[in-house]
Amino acid sequence: MRELAALLVMVSLLMPGQGQARTDIVAAGIDGAQNLGRVTVRWFGVPLYDAALYIEGGERFSWQVPMALELAYRREISGGRLVEATARELERIEGARRDHPIILEKLESCFRDVAQGDRFLAVAQAGDRVDFWFNGARACEVRHENLRKRFLGIWLSDDARSVALSRRLRGQ
Repeated sequence: MRELAALLVMVSLLMPGQGQARTDIVAAGIDGAQNLGRVTVRWFGVPLYDAALYIEGGERFSWQVPMALELAYRREISGGRLVEATARELERIEGARRDHPIILEKLESCFRDVAQGDRFLAVAQAGDRVDFWFNGARACEVRHENLRKRFLGIWLSDDARSVALSRRLRGQ
């Protein structure tokens, strides 16, 4: 019985929960990572991925705080479609901008085909840089002016496709 209790304690420590730090996110560079929110993103009712936002230290969302956005996929999606969706969202939010092709070219080298269970982690410690991790391994680094807010704003801004989901991710 004592062994079972010890095993349950160990499992509970390994499982991420609301407000708990995740060791993989800390390894990606977000010290004292705290989960602010989790949502499931759907397309016509079909779940595409689960999203979770982690921030460094505090309990309130701020664009100035290092953060990590995790997308855990429930469906197969090609890397090309991920880039296309990003392009559509950037243009929807910002309008046509001259640097969109440059950003998308940089992202294209980072994005992979995803299958059910795959995880992308976008880690933004600085405003002009986002590091991408795929299934726990560092995939690439993208630098571009104001990239944190522009790229992560697809999910985290009040201009996101679903403001309600964005606010839930941000813990509001």
